[in-house]
Amino acid sequence: MNWWQKLTKNPLARFGALLLLTFYLIVIAADVVAPYDPYVSQPDGSLLPPTKIYWRNQQTKKFIGPHVYPTTQGPTDLETGDRKLIVDWQKPSPVGLFVPVPEYKLFRVIPFNRHLFGTVGEGKINLLGTDEQARDQFSRLVYGGRISLSIGLVGIAISFPLGLIIGGISGYFGGWVDGIIMRLVEVLMTIPGIYLLVALAAVLPPGLTSAQRFLLIVLITSFISWSGLARVIRGQVLSIKEREFVQAA
Repeated sequence: MNWWQKLTKNPLARFGALLLLTFYLIVIAADVVAPYDPYVSQPDGSLLPPTKIYWRNQQTKKFIGPHVYPTTQGPTDLETGDRKLIVDWQKPSPVGLFVPVPEYKLFRVIPFNRHLFGTVGEGKINLLGTDEQARDQFSRLVYGGRISLSIGLVGIAISFPLGLIIGGISGYFGGWVDGIIMRLVEVLMTIPGIYLLVALAAVLPPGLTSAQRFLLIVLITSFISWSGLARVIRGQVLSIKEREFVQAA
C-alpha cells in the first residue's frame, strides 16, 4: 500500500492534508487574502478588538447587508486607565468580496488592485483586532505565516538531499570513507541545538530584518541537521549491499 492509498483511507490524514494545503494556499496568496498592509498603522486604532459586522443600519434599523462602522480608540482615562471605543454610527461601510484597492504588485510582479475581502468606505474590518501599533492582526498573521510555513520546506530541501547523498556514499564505499564520514556525523550530532541558535542570533549582523535573521538561522542549522538521516541511509545501504541479489548482480 503506497502513501496515497494510506492517505485516502485515513479520514484524519485527509483532514490534516486538506488543512495544511489550505494554509499554504492562504500564505502564498497573502497579498490578496490580507485586507491591509501588515506594516501600516491605522489612525487612533491601537489595540482595537475584533471588528463587529452588522447587517442592519444601527440608526434606521433597515437591512443593508454586511457592513462595519469606523472605530477608533478614545483618550485614556488618567485615573482608571480605561479607553473607550469611539464608533461613528453615521458612516456604515459595506463589507464585500474582491473590493478595489490601490494597485500593488502581486508576487512583486503582476499588477493587481483587488483584495479577497474588505470594506468600501472609512470603516476597517479587523478580524482579529489590532496590535499596540494599530496594525491589523489578521494581515500580520497571514504574512507571518509565509515565513513559518516556508521554514520547514527550506530545512527539508537542504537536509534531506545532504543526508541522502552523504549517507549513501558512506554505506556504498564503506572502509575508511565510511569511518571518516561517520566520525563527522558523530561530531555534528554532539552540537547542542539550543546553544547553536543562541550563538547564531548573537553573531548575525544587527541590520537584518527578523525574517532574514530567521531564514539564515534555519539555513545554517539545516546544514548540520542531516546527520541523523545520513546514519539511517547508511545503515539501509549497508544492509542492502550484502544481500544475495545485489551480490549476484
